[in-house]
Amino acid sequence: MDEFGKEEMEQLIAVFRHQSLEILDEMNQDLLALESRGADEETIERLRRAAHTIKGDSACVDLEGVTEVAHRIEDLISTVVAGRMEFEPALVDLILDSLDSIRAAITQQELADIPGDQVERLCYQLSQYGAMERSAEPAAQSKGAVTRADEEEARKLEDGAARGKQDYVRVEASRIDALLNLAGEMVVARSTMNQIGSELEQVMPASDQLTRFSGATLQMGKLIAELQKSVLKMRMVAISNVFKRFARPMRELASESGKQIEFITTGGETELDRTLVDLIYEPLLHLLRNAVDHGLETPEEREAAGKSAAGSIMLSAYHEGNQVVIEVADDGRGLDIDALKRKAVETGVVAESESLMMTDEEAFSLIFKSGFSTAREITLVSGRGIGMAAVKTVIEQLRGSISVKSENGIGTAFVLRMPLTLAIIKALLFTSGGRLYALPLLSVGEIAYARQSEVVFLDEFESYRLRDQFISLLRPGVVLGYDRRKGGTGAVMRGEKTDFFVIVIRIGGRRFGVVAESLMGDQELVIKPLDAEWLHSDVLAGASVLGDGRVVLILDAGSLMRKSVRYERSRGSGIGAYGS
Repeated sequence: MDEFGKEEMEQLIAVFRHQSLEILDEMNQDLLALESRGADEETIERLRRAAHTIKGDSACVDLEGVTEVAHRIEDLISTVVAGRMEFEPALVDLILDSLDSIRAAITQQELADIPGDQVERLCYQLSQYGAMERSAEPAAQSKGAVTRADEEEARKLEDGAARGKQDYVRVEASRIDALLNLAGEMVVARSTMNQIGSELEQVMPASDQLTRFSGATLQMGKLIAELQKSVLKMRMVAISNVFKRFARPMRELASESGKQIEFITTGGETELDRTLVDLIYEPLLHLLRNAVDHGLETPEEREAAGKSAAGSIMLSAYHEGNQVVIEVADDGRGLDIDALKRKAVETGVVAESESLMMTDEEAFSLIFKSGFSTAREITLVSGRGIGMAAVKTVIEQLRGSISVKSENGIGTAFVLRMPLTLAIIKALLFTSGGRLYALPLLSVGEIAYARQSEVVFLDEFESYRLRDQFISLLRPGVVLGYDRRKGGTGAVMRGEKTDFFVIVIRIGGRRFGVVAESLMGDQELVIKPLDAEWLHSDVLAGASVLGDGRVVLILDAGSLMRKSVRYERSRGSGIGAYGS
């Protein structure tokens, strides 16, 4: 490789790593499909071509160990193609183990080869397995084996299909992000032009030039909107890219737990922002593990309850408005509300009197409390009471929400609602404490109009009666630290309005109200990240620039509530602060 410069070599390695990881993912899926559905000529041939590709590509970057292991995998699959061997679980395990070793080598920060002793072990195992030629029925040659003529015909068909496919160009994600940022700046410029046009119409007499200017501004706005949609579309990827990665862990969990699992996925074509695709894998994986460990019964328990021995776990996705909804459901034992309440009282999460007044929804939300677990014993999968709390935190950080539906003895479903993209949000603009803020419309439940005389003080903090329930009031200025009013005095600050709006926010089954002096309407905002060097508050999700040049701070509803609770608790206000 001496003929390559340093920069060229880095580019070659980057392409090799990216392409190889994609091929390894596809090989994993094909192997699991063969195990579950039986032999399939097309899938087996695809596996062999994939192994051949990794063998050739790894040789180009001098990974001799990877090349040798891939070569042995290709030989083993060729034995299957020739009809002298059948795919069975032991063979699948062996090839998966070999692919894991290849993945571990090429995913290191510095590209490395498979260690020599590991290469020797894998090659020996693959060779030994290949040497055990299995006898096959004569008819298998016509049914399961692929002849040379078949291979040539298949390649011709593939070549024809390839010519009909669309062309694709690999582009670094950072370049798409930069393009989206520029599109966002153009949206701000469009708003500015619209405002200037309105001002000109007010101060200038009607003229042909002014009419042409207005028409051109309108056309420019439409083009910018289309450009923005196109760039956002470039960031969208099918959620099947995540769903496919769960087949292997679910297979291993079934083996470890001794449970029979039918894993079903639907809605893989549903698209969402690629950033979300990268970040929701771990939360979803924990929910699936939880479904296996806590949700599904053993085959004996299921048969005793009149169910099939194999339990079903369903992972589905679909669009609902401007949200993506992801559901993880099982047909297992479900959640026992009484048991949840007893456990919560025993562990001190809630008082017994509070547990008696809990609704089903509030009882289900107990499983998201840190340290709370219904597991009888700690396993490698779950039982420490940490995972579900972490899942909820991650989902809320992504401006999403998670809820639980369950029926004892029937099953449980976790419902995740996520925004389509993290780059642009539909937000409600309002002022509070003299400053301009925005809240994502997805977190806004309703808006009420209140007077200061209707505010009461519970535990020395402001509360408002919304129909038949009190909700705590939250002032962004107090949370962010620039409004130093003291709760409980009831004093009205100089210049402060005696009536205001209450923006009702619902987070995880709890409601609270954000005090707003005025409402500015809803608007699409391009989120600009704030510099972490001077930003010391997780309450702010980012900022945006309006058409008139004003900067609006975008609040994170979940973080706003959590910080409010910490603020009030530090002053000894009790558990129910800033949430009801």
